[in-house]
Amino acid sequence: MKCDICGSSNTYIKNYKHQYIIKGKTIEFESDRRFCEECNSAVYDNLLDNVSSEKAIDVYNKKYGIPKEKIIELRSKYNLSQNLFAKIIGCAKKTLISYEKGSSIPNDNYIIILNSLLCNPLLIINLIESNKGQFTQKEYLKLQDKIIQNNNINQLFFDADFEPTVYNGYTRLNKDKVLNMILYFSQGFVLKTKLLKEMFYADFLYYKNTGASITGLEYAKITHGPVPDNFDEIISTYVEQGLINYKIEYEKDYENHKISSKYNFDKKLFLIDELETLEKIKNYFKLFTSKEIADFSHNEKAFLETEFGKKIEYDYAFDIVL
Repeated sequence: MKCDICGSSNTYIKNYKHQYIIKGKTIEFESDRRFCEECNSAVYDNLLDNVSSEKAIDVYNKKYGIPKEKIIELRSKYNLSQNLFAKIIGCAKKTLISYEKGSSIPNDNYIIILNSLLCNPLLIINLIESNKGQFTQKEYLKLQDKIIQNNNINQLFFDADFEPTVYNGYTRLNKDKVLNMILYFSQGFVLKTKLLKEMFYADFLYYKNTGASITGLEYAKITHGPVPDNFDEIISTYVEQGLINYKIEYEKDYENHKISSKYNFDKKLFLIDELETLEKIKNYFKLFTSKEIADFSHNEKAFLETEFGKKIEYDYAFDIVL
């Protein structure tokens, strides 16, 4: 290596305080650099200078952009290949590779997209739908499997009109699962009050463990505890369709509203961990009366901190006592 100033081949390496201007921002850091022993001028060193350039990009990304580690972590969270993830965010595969290697800086649009996904992972659903034309049918089905099944974004079937919120457990309402959850808990028979509480605990316990509800139902606070919103409409619809039996029996001064399933529930609709949650709830409350499970639910923050008649946020799931 020769000095371009004096032509000397005598050089040395020392730690040097670099200063780069990147997108109008001053980036400062220290790293090794080669110098001429004769005139102390900087001497080009391919290896050291490339290391300095990459460090400058790394410092900029960490301070003003998005670190490469975060991009890799984000893609890994969704269990996606570089090819599919690049299509989702709208860049070329080689561009994404350069971002993950830290050899280039994402432009402002990609920084916004990536940071938005970090803040709200569910936004990937909208990105996939917006860029649907970029995917083959096979890729689109593969994304459904990877995003929905592997990332606990359960039953978000890429519906443009669906709004994931804290009140539905970030899950699209699945009427088949609602029905079959009722069929599961009403095998033999179950009193209505107990059924509605078991549904609440099943959805909220699953959300606690996965970040998504099973059915996508919204729940509200009434006197007897948390219940599915519009539960009377739900029950009456299935009675009218001949899917469940509904009978009122009188015992002394009490009305017992008995619900019993007319069909076996379809377990193929549920994921394995969903079935395990249903079983856990049924076993846990097996010996509870309707009054006992109602009283039990009154101790939940979901009940205590929600106003009467108002919808219950699924984030209260992290405080349930099961």
